[in-house]
Amino acid sequence: MSTISHAAQSSSDDTIKRTFKVRSGGTLLIDIDRGSIEVRTIAGNEVHVELERRIRDVEEDDIKTFLNRHEVVIRQDGNNIIVDSKFDDEYVSSWSRGRRHKDDRFELAVIVLVPQIFNLDILSGAGNVEIEDLNGSIMGRIGMGNIEIGDIIGSIDIGTGAGFIEINSVDGSVEVISGAGNIEIADVGGRVIARTRAGDIKVTITKQPRGDSQLSSGYGAVTVYMEEGIAVDVEARTSLGSAESAFGHKIIGKWMSKSFEGRVNGGGPALVLYSGVGTVSLKRN
Repeated sequence: MSTISHAAQSSSDDTIKRTFKVRSGGTLLIDIDRGSIEVRTIAGNEVHVELERRIRDVEEDDIKTFLNRHEVVIRQDGNNIIVDSKFDDEYVSSWSRGRRHKDDRFELAVIVLVPQIFNLDILSGAGNVEIEDLNGSIMGRIGMGNIEIGDIIGSIDIGTGAGFIEINSVDGSVEVISGAGNIEIADVGGRVIARTRAGDIKVTITKQPRGDSQLSSGYGAVTVYMEEGIAVDVEARTSLGSAESAFGHKIIGKWMSKSFEGRVNGGGPALVLYSGVGTVSLKRN
């Protein structure tokens, strides 16, 4: 008679915290291969970094080894704060080998509090991103994950390979791209460039644009809601779908393609809408 014993499964929470003195106008640089990112602002001239690591349902002997193979760097370079996180790929591959489904035994969360006047530069392989109440520029590229940004004074240039993008209340230009996912932008005061290969785009313009805007979806509806009094030169086209304008533009149709163009309130910066397959609409807000 033989007996098969299994090592006990265990869990672990590990938190790394760092605080740095900075001046307004610095930059937070985050480069991680996976994990969620949350950035908020606080009063004062400090940056608080909290990195939470959670490991679930693994053998107890593996926990320490796994944490040691997870490389973390949190440091200051002048007025910039750098947060780097990555794994030893060979170890992670062996640790996950044999699992048929997504390995969710490890979770990483990066939470950072910065002064209100600060800039962001983010790179992440996978994970959701949330940014709120910031006066500064935001740049970022996410391999896969959702992006939510609100109450920003400054420019935004961010994208995700797969995931939705939601941006609300920006006094500055916005440029976003999603490989697959919906894009929703509300209350923006600068030019807007938004592209998705597959997904709907909805933009609400409540302030006079200060530059040309372009919205494009390969497969999905493109809709703009516009306040009274805003002046633009609009050009809208769909290769396969319908077109509609609440500002009296004539719809031109050729086979399945539809388009319209013209001035609104005397004309202004260009507003270009395009959908490969889907409806293009200009509506009153």
